[in-house]
Amino acid sequence: MAAHSRLRSLVISAAAAALVAPLAIVAALASPASAAVGPRPHEVYLYKVEAQVDLSGEFPDNYAHEHLYCNDGDDALDGMWRVDHVDQANPQLDMYGDERDVVFHASYSDYNDPSMWHFRFENFADGNAQVKLFLTCIRKQTEQNAGHKHGIGFDPLYRTFSVEHVASGDTMGTVGFHGDSPAAQPCPTGFYAVAPGFNFTDVNEDHGNRLVGSWPNATGTSWQWRFLIGHDDTKVDLAFRCLSSKVLPFGGHRHLLPMKWRPNAASGGFQDNLWSNGIQEKRYSCDDGADGAAYQAYKAMVGAFWIYDPFHVWFLGMDPRPKTRAYKFWYESGSRQIALATFCVRSRTGKQIAPSA
Repeated sequence: MAAHSRLRSLVISAAAAALVAPLAIVAALASPASAAVGPRPHEVYLYKVEAQVDLSGEFPDNYAHEHLYCNDGDDALDGMWRVDHVDQANPQLDMYGDERDVVFHASYSDYNDPSMWHFRFENFADGNAQVKLFLTCIRKQTEQNAGHKHGIGFDPLYRTFSVEHVASGDTMGTVGFHGDSPAAQPCPTGFYAVAPGFNFTDVNEDHGNRLVGSWPNATGTSWQWRFLIGHDDTKVDLAFRCLSSKVLPFGGHRHLLPMKWRPNAASGGFQDNLWSNGIQEKRYSCDDGADGAAYQAYKAMVGAFWIYDPFHVWFLGMDPRPKTRAYKFWYESGSRQIALATFCVRSRTGKQIAPSA
């Protein structure tokens, strides 16, 4: 892995600039509302889609551009991957490489179809590789209660912007980028950044470009990415969408849709350490922590992570489980510290409020 010693660190942020495997089989619908005063919640259907992809260790079958789709009309909240296996290296057969050599060049929501997610990835190891792809989704409408449904609210503006890393020499440098308004402006008040995506657009994609950090800004209204960059003049497109914390009005009212970063991403999230060399898994659940009982009805819909030593720790992906995000890393040496957080959405709406609230 000598090539990694030449990598530079790149931090990209929009913060300052302006089929189906359910994630949760939701509980039975609430009893029909009566004329009596009382809560009238609607169930919110949160689910995941997944697929397995096998890659050869030889050109051209070592490269893939795959898509996953939510149900027709539903919205993707997060696309992710997990590198499951690479055939063991065997120098006697001129076979080298391991899970660290499976590199993702792109993972992003389609700009025109919010139910579609793109993945572009490549196996630089000589052995065959197995990769799992995941997509978390939210149904476009709540379940019916009291004779009606509510639409899920998204800001219509899809935040997209492009940045270019221009540098020379092999010295590590940290470079910050901010998107130009209005393309990368933060989400409005009451909205949260979801569907964070990236797409390296270089003609000659490089082995060294890899994601080492993906994290919301302090208010959860924008996103920041960190990459290790293998060569100069690297170009990457970045994007996110904005999910409302309220469902759309109907019948003279609307409802809150409770959602929260767990733990508080603005305070650094869940700080953990990698304790063994090689591959290991770390998890964080919506109902973890001293106040976790209050979040048992929440589902982990977007994942965030940050590697403090990107030269010696590799991110191998993550997978969504009903209340949990499971993150996979390869630790080699250096700092063992990582940060984790999950964006949790409740599987039923909150209280009824005025339509203009």
